[in-house]
Amino acid sequence: MDYSTQTVAQLKDILKSKGLSTEGKKADLVARLNEQEQPVQEEIKEDPKTEEPENEQSKPEQESTLTVIQPQPKEETKEEPKEEPKKLTPEERKTLAIELLNKKIQRAEKFNDEEAVNQAKKDLIRVEKFGVELGTSLARELGLVNNQLKDGFRNNKGKFKPTYHKKFHKKRY
Repeated sequence: MDYSTQTVAQLKDILKSKGLSTEGKKADLVARLNEQEQPVQEEIKEDPKTEEPENEQSKPEQESTLTVIQPQPKEETKEEPKEEPKKLTPEERKTLAIELLNKKIQRAEKFNDEEAVNQAKKDLIRVEKFGVELGTSLARELGLVNNQLKDGFRNNKGKFKPTYHKKFHKKRY
């Protein structure tokens, strides 16, 4: 199977289903899957050589087992996206936020963006003092809050019509 055409998320799902480590870059994941698949392919190649002198009825059995194996990884990928957001203690959230903000500061300094550096430093000081609240944009960046839930007026978009006062809303011709 050509694993290089699949996404990293799909590769990780396949690795989980086979009980292998899911850490590393895409090239590492593909290499790990290929290494795991090579012994399986060698066994399949060896089996037909030993079975050729025997009956031909064993060949259709191998094909049927291959069709049964293929749908299983697809079913597992449907179940996994239902995961809930992470439940972390305030200290763990704080350390994650500090790491993220330090990375932001380093990136901003690398590209000489003084405004972003100052903003990230202010955010860092605030996080060190008060921690991270779940309703903030920083919590969404860290993945602590479901991104599908929007806050503020975004939920009410299109539900309210603006009211104009006749005195202030004049038609211009």
